[in-house]
Amino acid sequence: MSFLASRRYSALKYAKRYPLGRQILLRLRHVGDLSKQIGQNSTIMQLHDSQELVNYLAKGRKLLPLKYIGLFLAALILVLFHHPVAIAQVNNKTDFDYLKNIWVLVSASLVFFMNAGFAMLEAGLCQTRNAVNVLAKNLIVFCVSILAFWWLGFGVMFGDGNSFYGQEGFFFQTFSPPFNNNFPAQFQDLANLAQGQSFLSVFFFQAVFAGTAATIVSGAVAERIKFWAFFWFSFFLVGIAYPITGRWAWGPDGFLASSFNFLDFAGSTVVHSVGGMAGLLGAILLGPRTGWQGYDPSKTGDNRFSKVRSRQLGTYNLTFSTLGCLILWLGWLGFNGGSVKVLAHIPHVIMTTMISAASGGIFVLLLRGLRRNKPPLPLVINGILGGLVGITASSAYVSLAVAMFIGAVSGLCVIIFEAVLEFYRIDDPVGAVPVHLGCGVWGTVAVGLFVHQLPPYIEQDVNRVEQILGQIVGIFSVLSMTTILCLIFWLGVGLMLYFVELLNEQLRVSSQSLESPEHKIQSDREKYRAENIIVESPLEWIMKYIKISKEALRVSIENEKRGSDGTFSPVNS
Repeated sequence: MSFLASRRYSALKYAKRYPLGRQILLRLRHVGDLSKQIGQNSTIMQLHDSQELVNYLAKGRKLLPLKYIGLFLAALILVLFHHPVAIAQVNNKTDFDYLKNIWVLVSASLVFFMNAGFAMLEAGLCQTRNAVNVLAKNLIVFCVSILAFWWLGFGVMFGDGNSFYGQEGFFFQTFSPPFNNNFPAQFQDLANLAQGQSFLSVFFFQAVFAGTAATIVSGAVAERIKFWAFFWFSFFLVGIAYPITGRWAWGPDGFLASSFNFLDFAGSTVVHSVGGMAGLLGAILLGPRTGWQGYDPSKTGDNRFSKVRSRQLGTYNLTFSTLGCLILWLGWLGFNGGSVKVLAHIPHVIMTTMISAASGGIFVLLLRGLRRNKPPLPLVINGILGGLVGITASSAYVSLAVAMFIGAVSGLCVIIFEAVLEFYRIDDPVGAVPVHLGCGVWGTVAVGLFVHQLPPYIEQDVNRVEQILGQIVGIFSVLSMTTILCLIFWLGVGLMLYFVELLNEQLRVSSQSLESPEHKIQSDREKYRAENIIVESPLEWIMKYIKISKEALRVSIENEKRGSDGTFSPVNS
């Protein structure tokens, strides 16, 4: 195609898109026709007298120079119409950034919606009388998480600092004007990692991840933890523990990523194993639910468990649980899909996520079906969720066949970890520990087994042995720090609640004594058994208050029987 022909084609193309351009083109075509007639009319070319020229123009004709004027106008129109094309090409990067921000916001919204799935899953698997307090904790945990992550967590995890924790960025943009999407000065390292993204969209995406870690804990400690114990532990987990270990893997200069090449694409360890470990520690400190394997919290030692073991308690609403599983599955597409660096990688990440989840559910069904004719539905649900957790660390790195294998092994991990917990008499009402801790560890190890060099995620060649060791070091480091911090937080929250109860008791007794000085006021606060322990050494003193703290975390036997967490009770109670 010649240059003039291509220009004519461009003019026709833009004339179809723009009504004004269509009108101009018709006018130019008319001018060209007249100019052609002028060129063929020799009499017109012989007109030299100005009066004759004026008379000729009065008849609606045009002279030869108008042909060149028409060509000039046509060229000008083409240039004007061609210029926006150049601008659109330049703005493609901006448009791509807008599209990426939109996808991050959509993904974060899907992850936020996972909280509804957790709520329905837990309410369906727990006893009916506890539905209200389970739903209340799943509702409030995101309120706590958002504020804790805004005030503390995001600065610790992504603020400028060292390779272990952030030192700036707390309470960011508290009084900034609206629509300020630029990265604050305290997050310059993060700005280099998240180029083309809005600062607040990055915060939103990371905040819902932090909230997910806290929600996992709710399932492991359900039905016997006090509301305020869970409230304050969630605040410390999201504000301090989760962001510290998260920085090591995902931070601008995290030491696990930089020194050991630790890889965790969307958080099998950073999110799920952390939440699972926190839930495991809480379940151990709280003890089982009353009646689980015949457990009686009023007794001591091995006498607390009856010889007849009955693991299942009360009634279940498996409709809620199944719907919750499907909601979580949907939300996981944003959980993994939102972590991509290139939008073109989204379909592959979504497909590996789908295949691993399906494989986990099918493998659990087949494996347990070979042993028992009627595999329980909650186990199949947890097999699907285990497959989702397992693939989270590598959904962008592996093929579909490897994703299927990871999901199948995740289903096996669910079965094994549930058996281990039952053997050690650790009560996990919804299976949060096998799904999130067990499958999270396996999924992170699987990264070392199967990944290869894959820019822009893995820039250098992969040494298989070094990568596996790096994954193990990362898992051990994250879980060790999580264990230490969460033990401090669980026991610290228990002691805090205990001293608050003592203070309230003293205030109430003092107030009533002033009203009735002739009567001796008796305390109606439930005494903890550990308060009666007589100590003779500093070590015994420490052990006494650890036991008091453990008791303070748990609701009273009366509240547990009523289905109350000390704050929220069943509607008909």
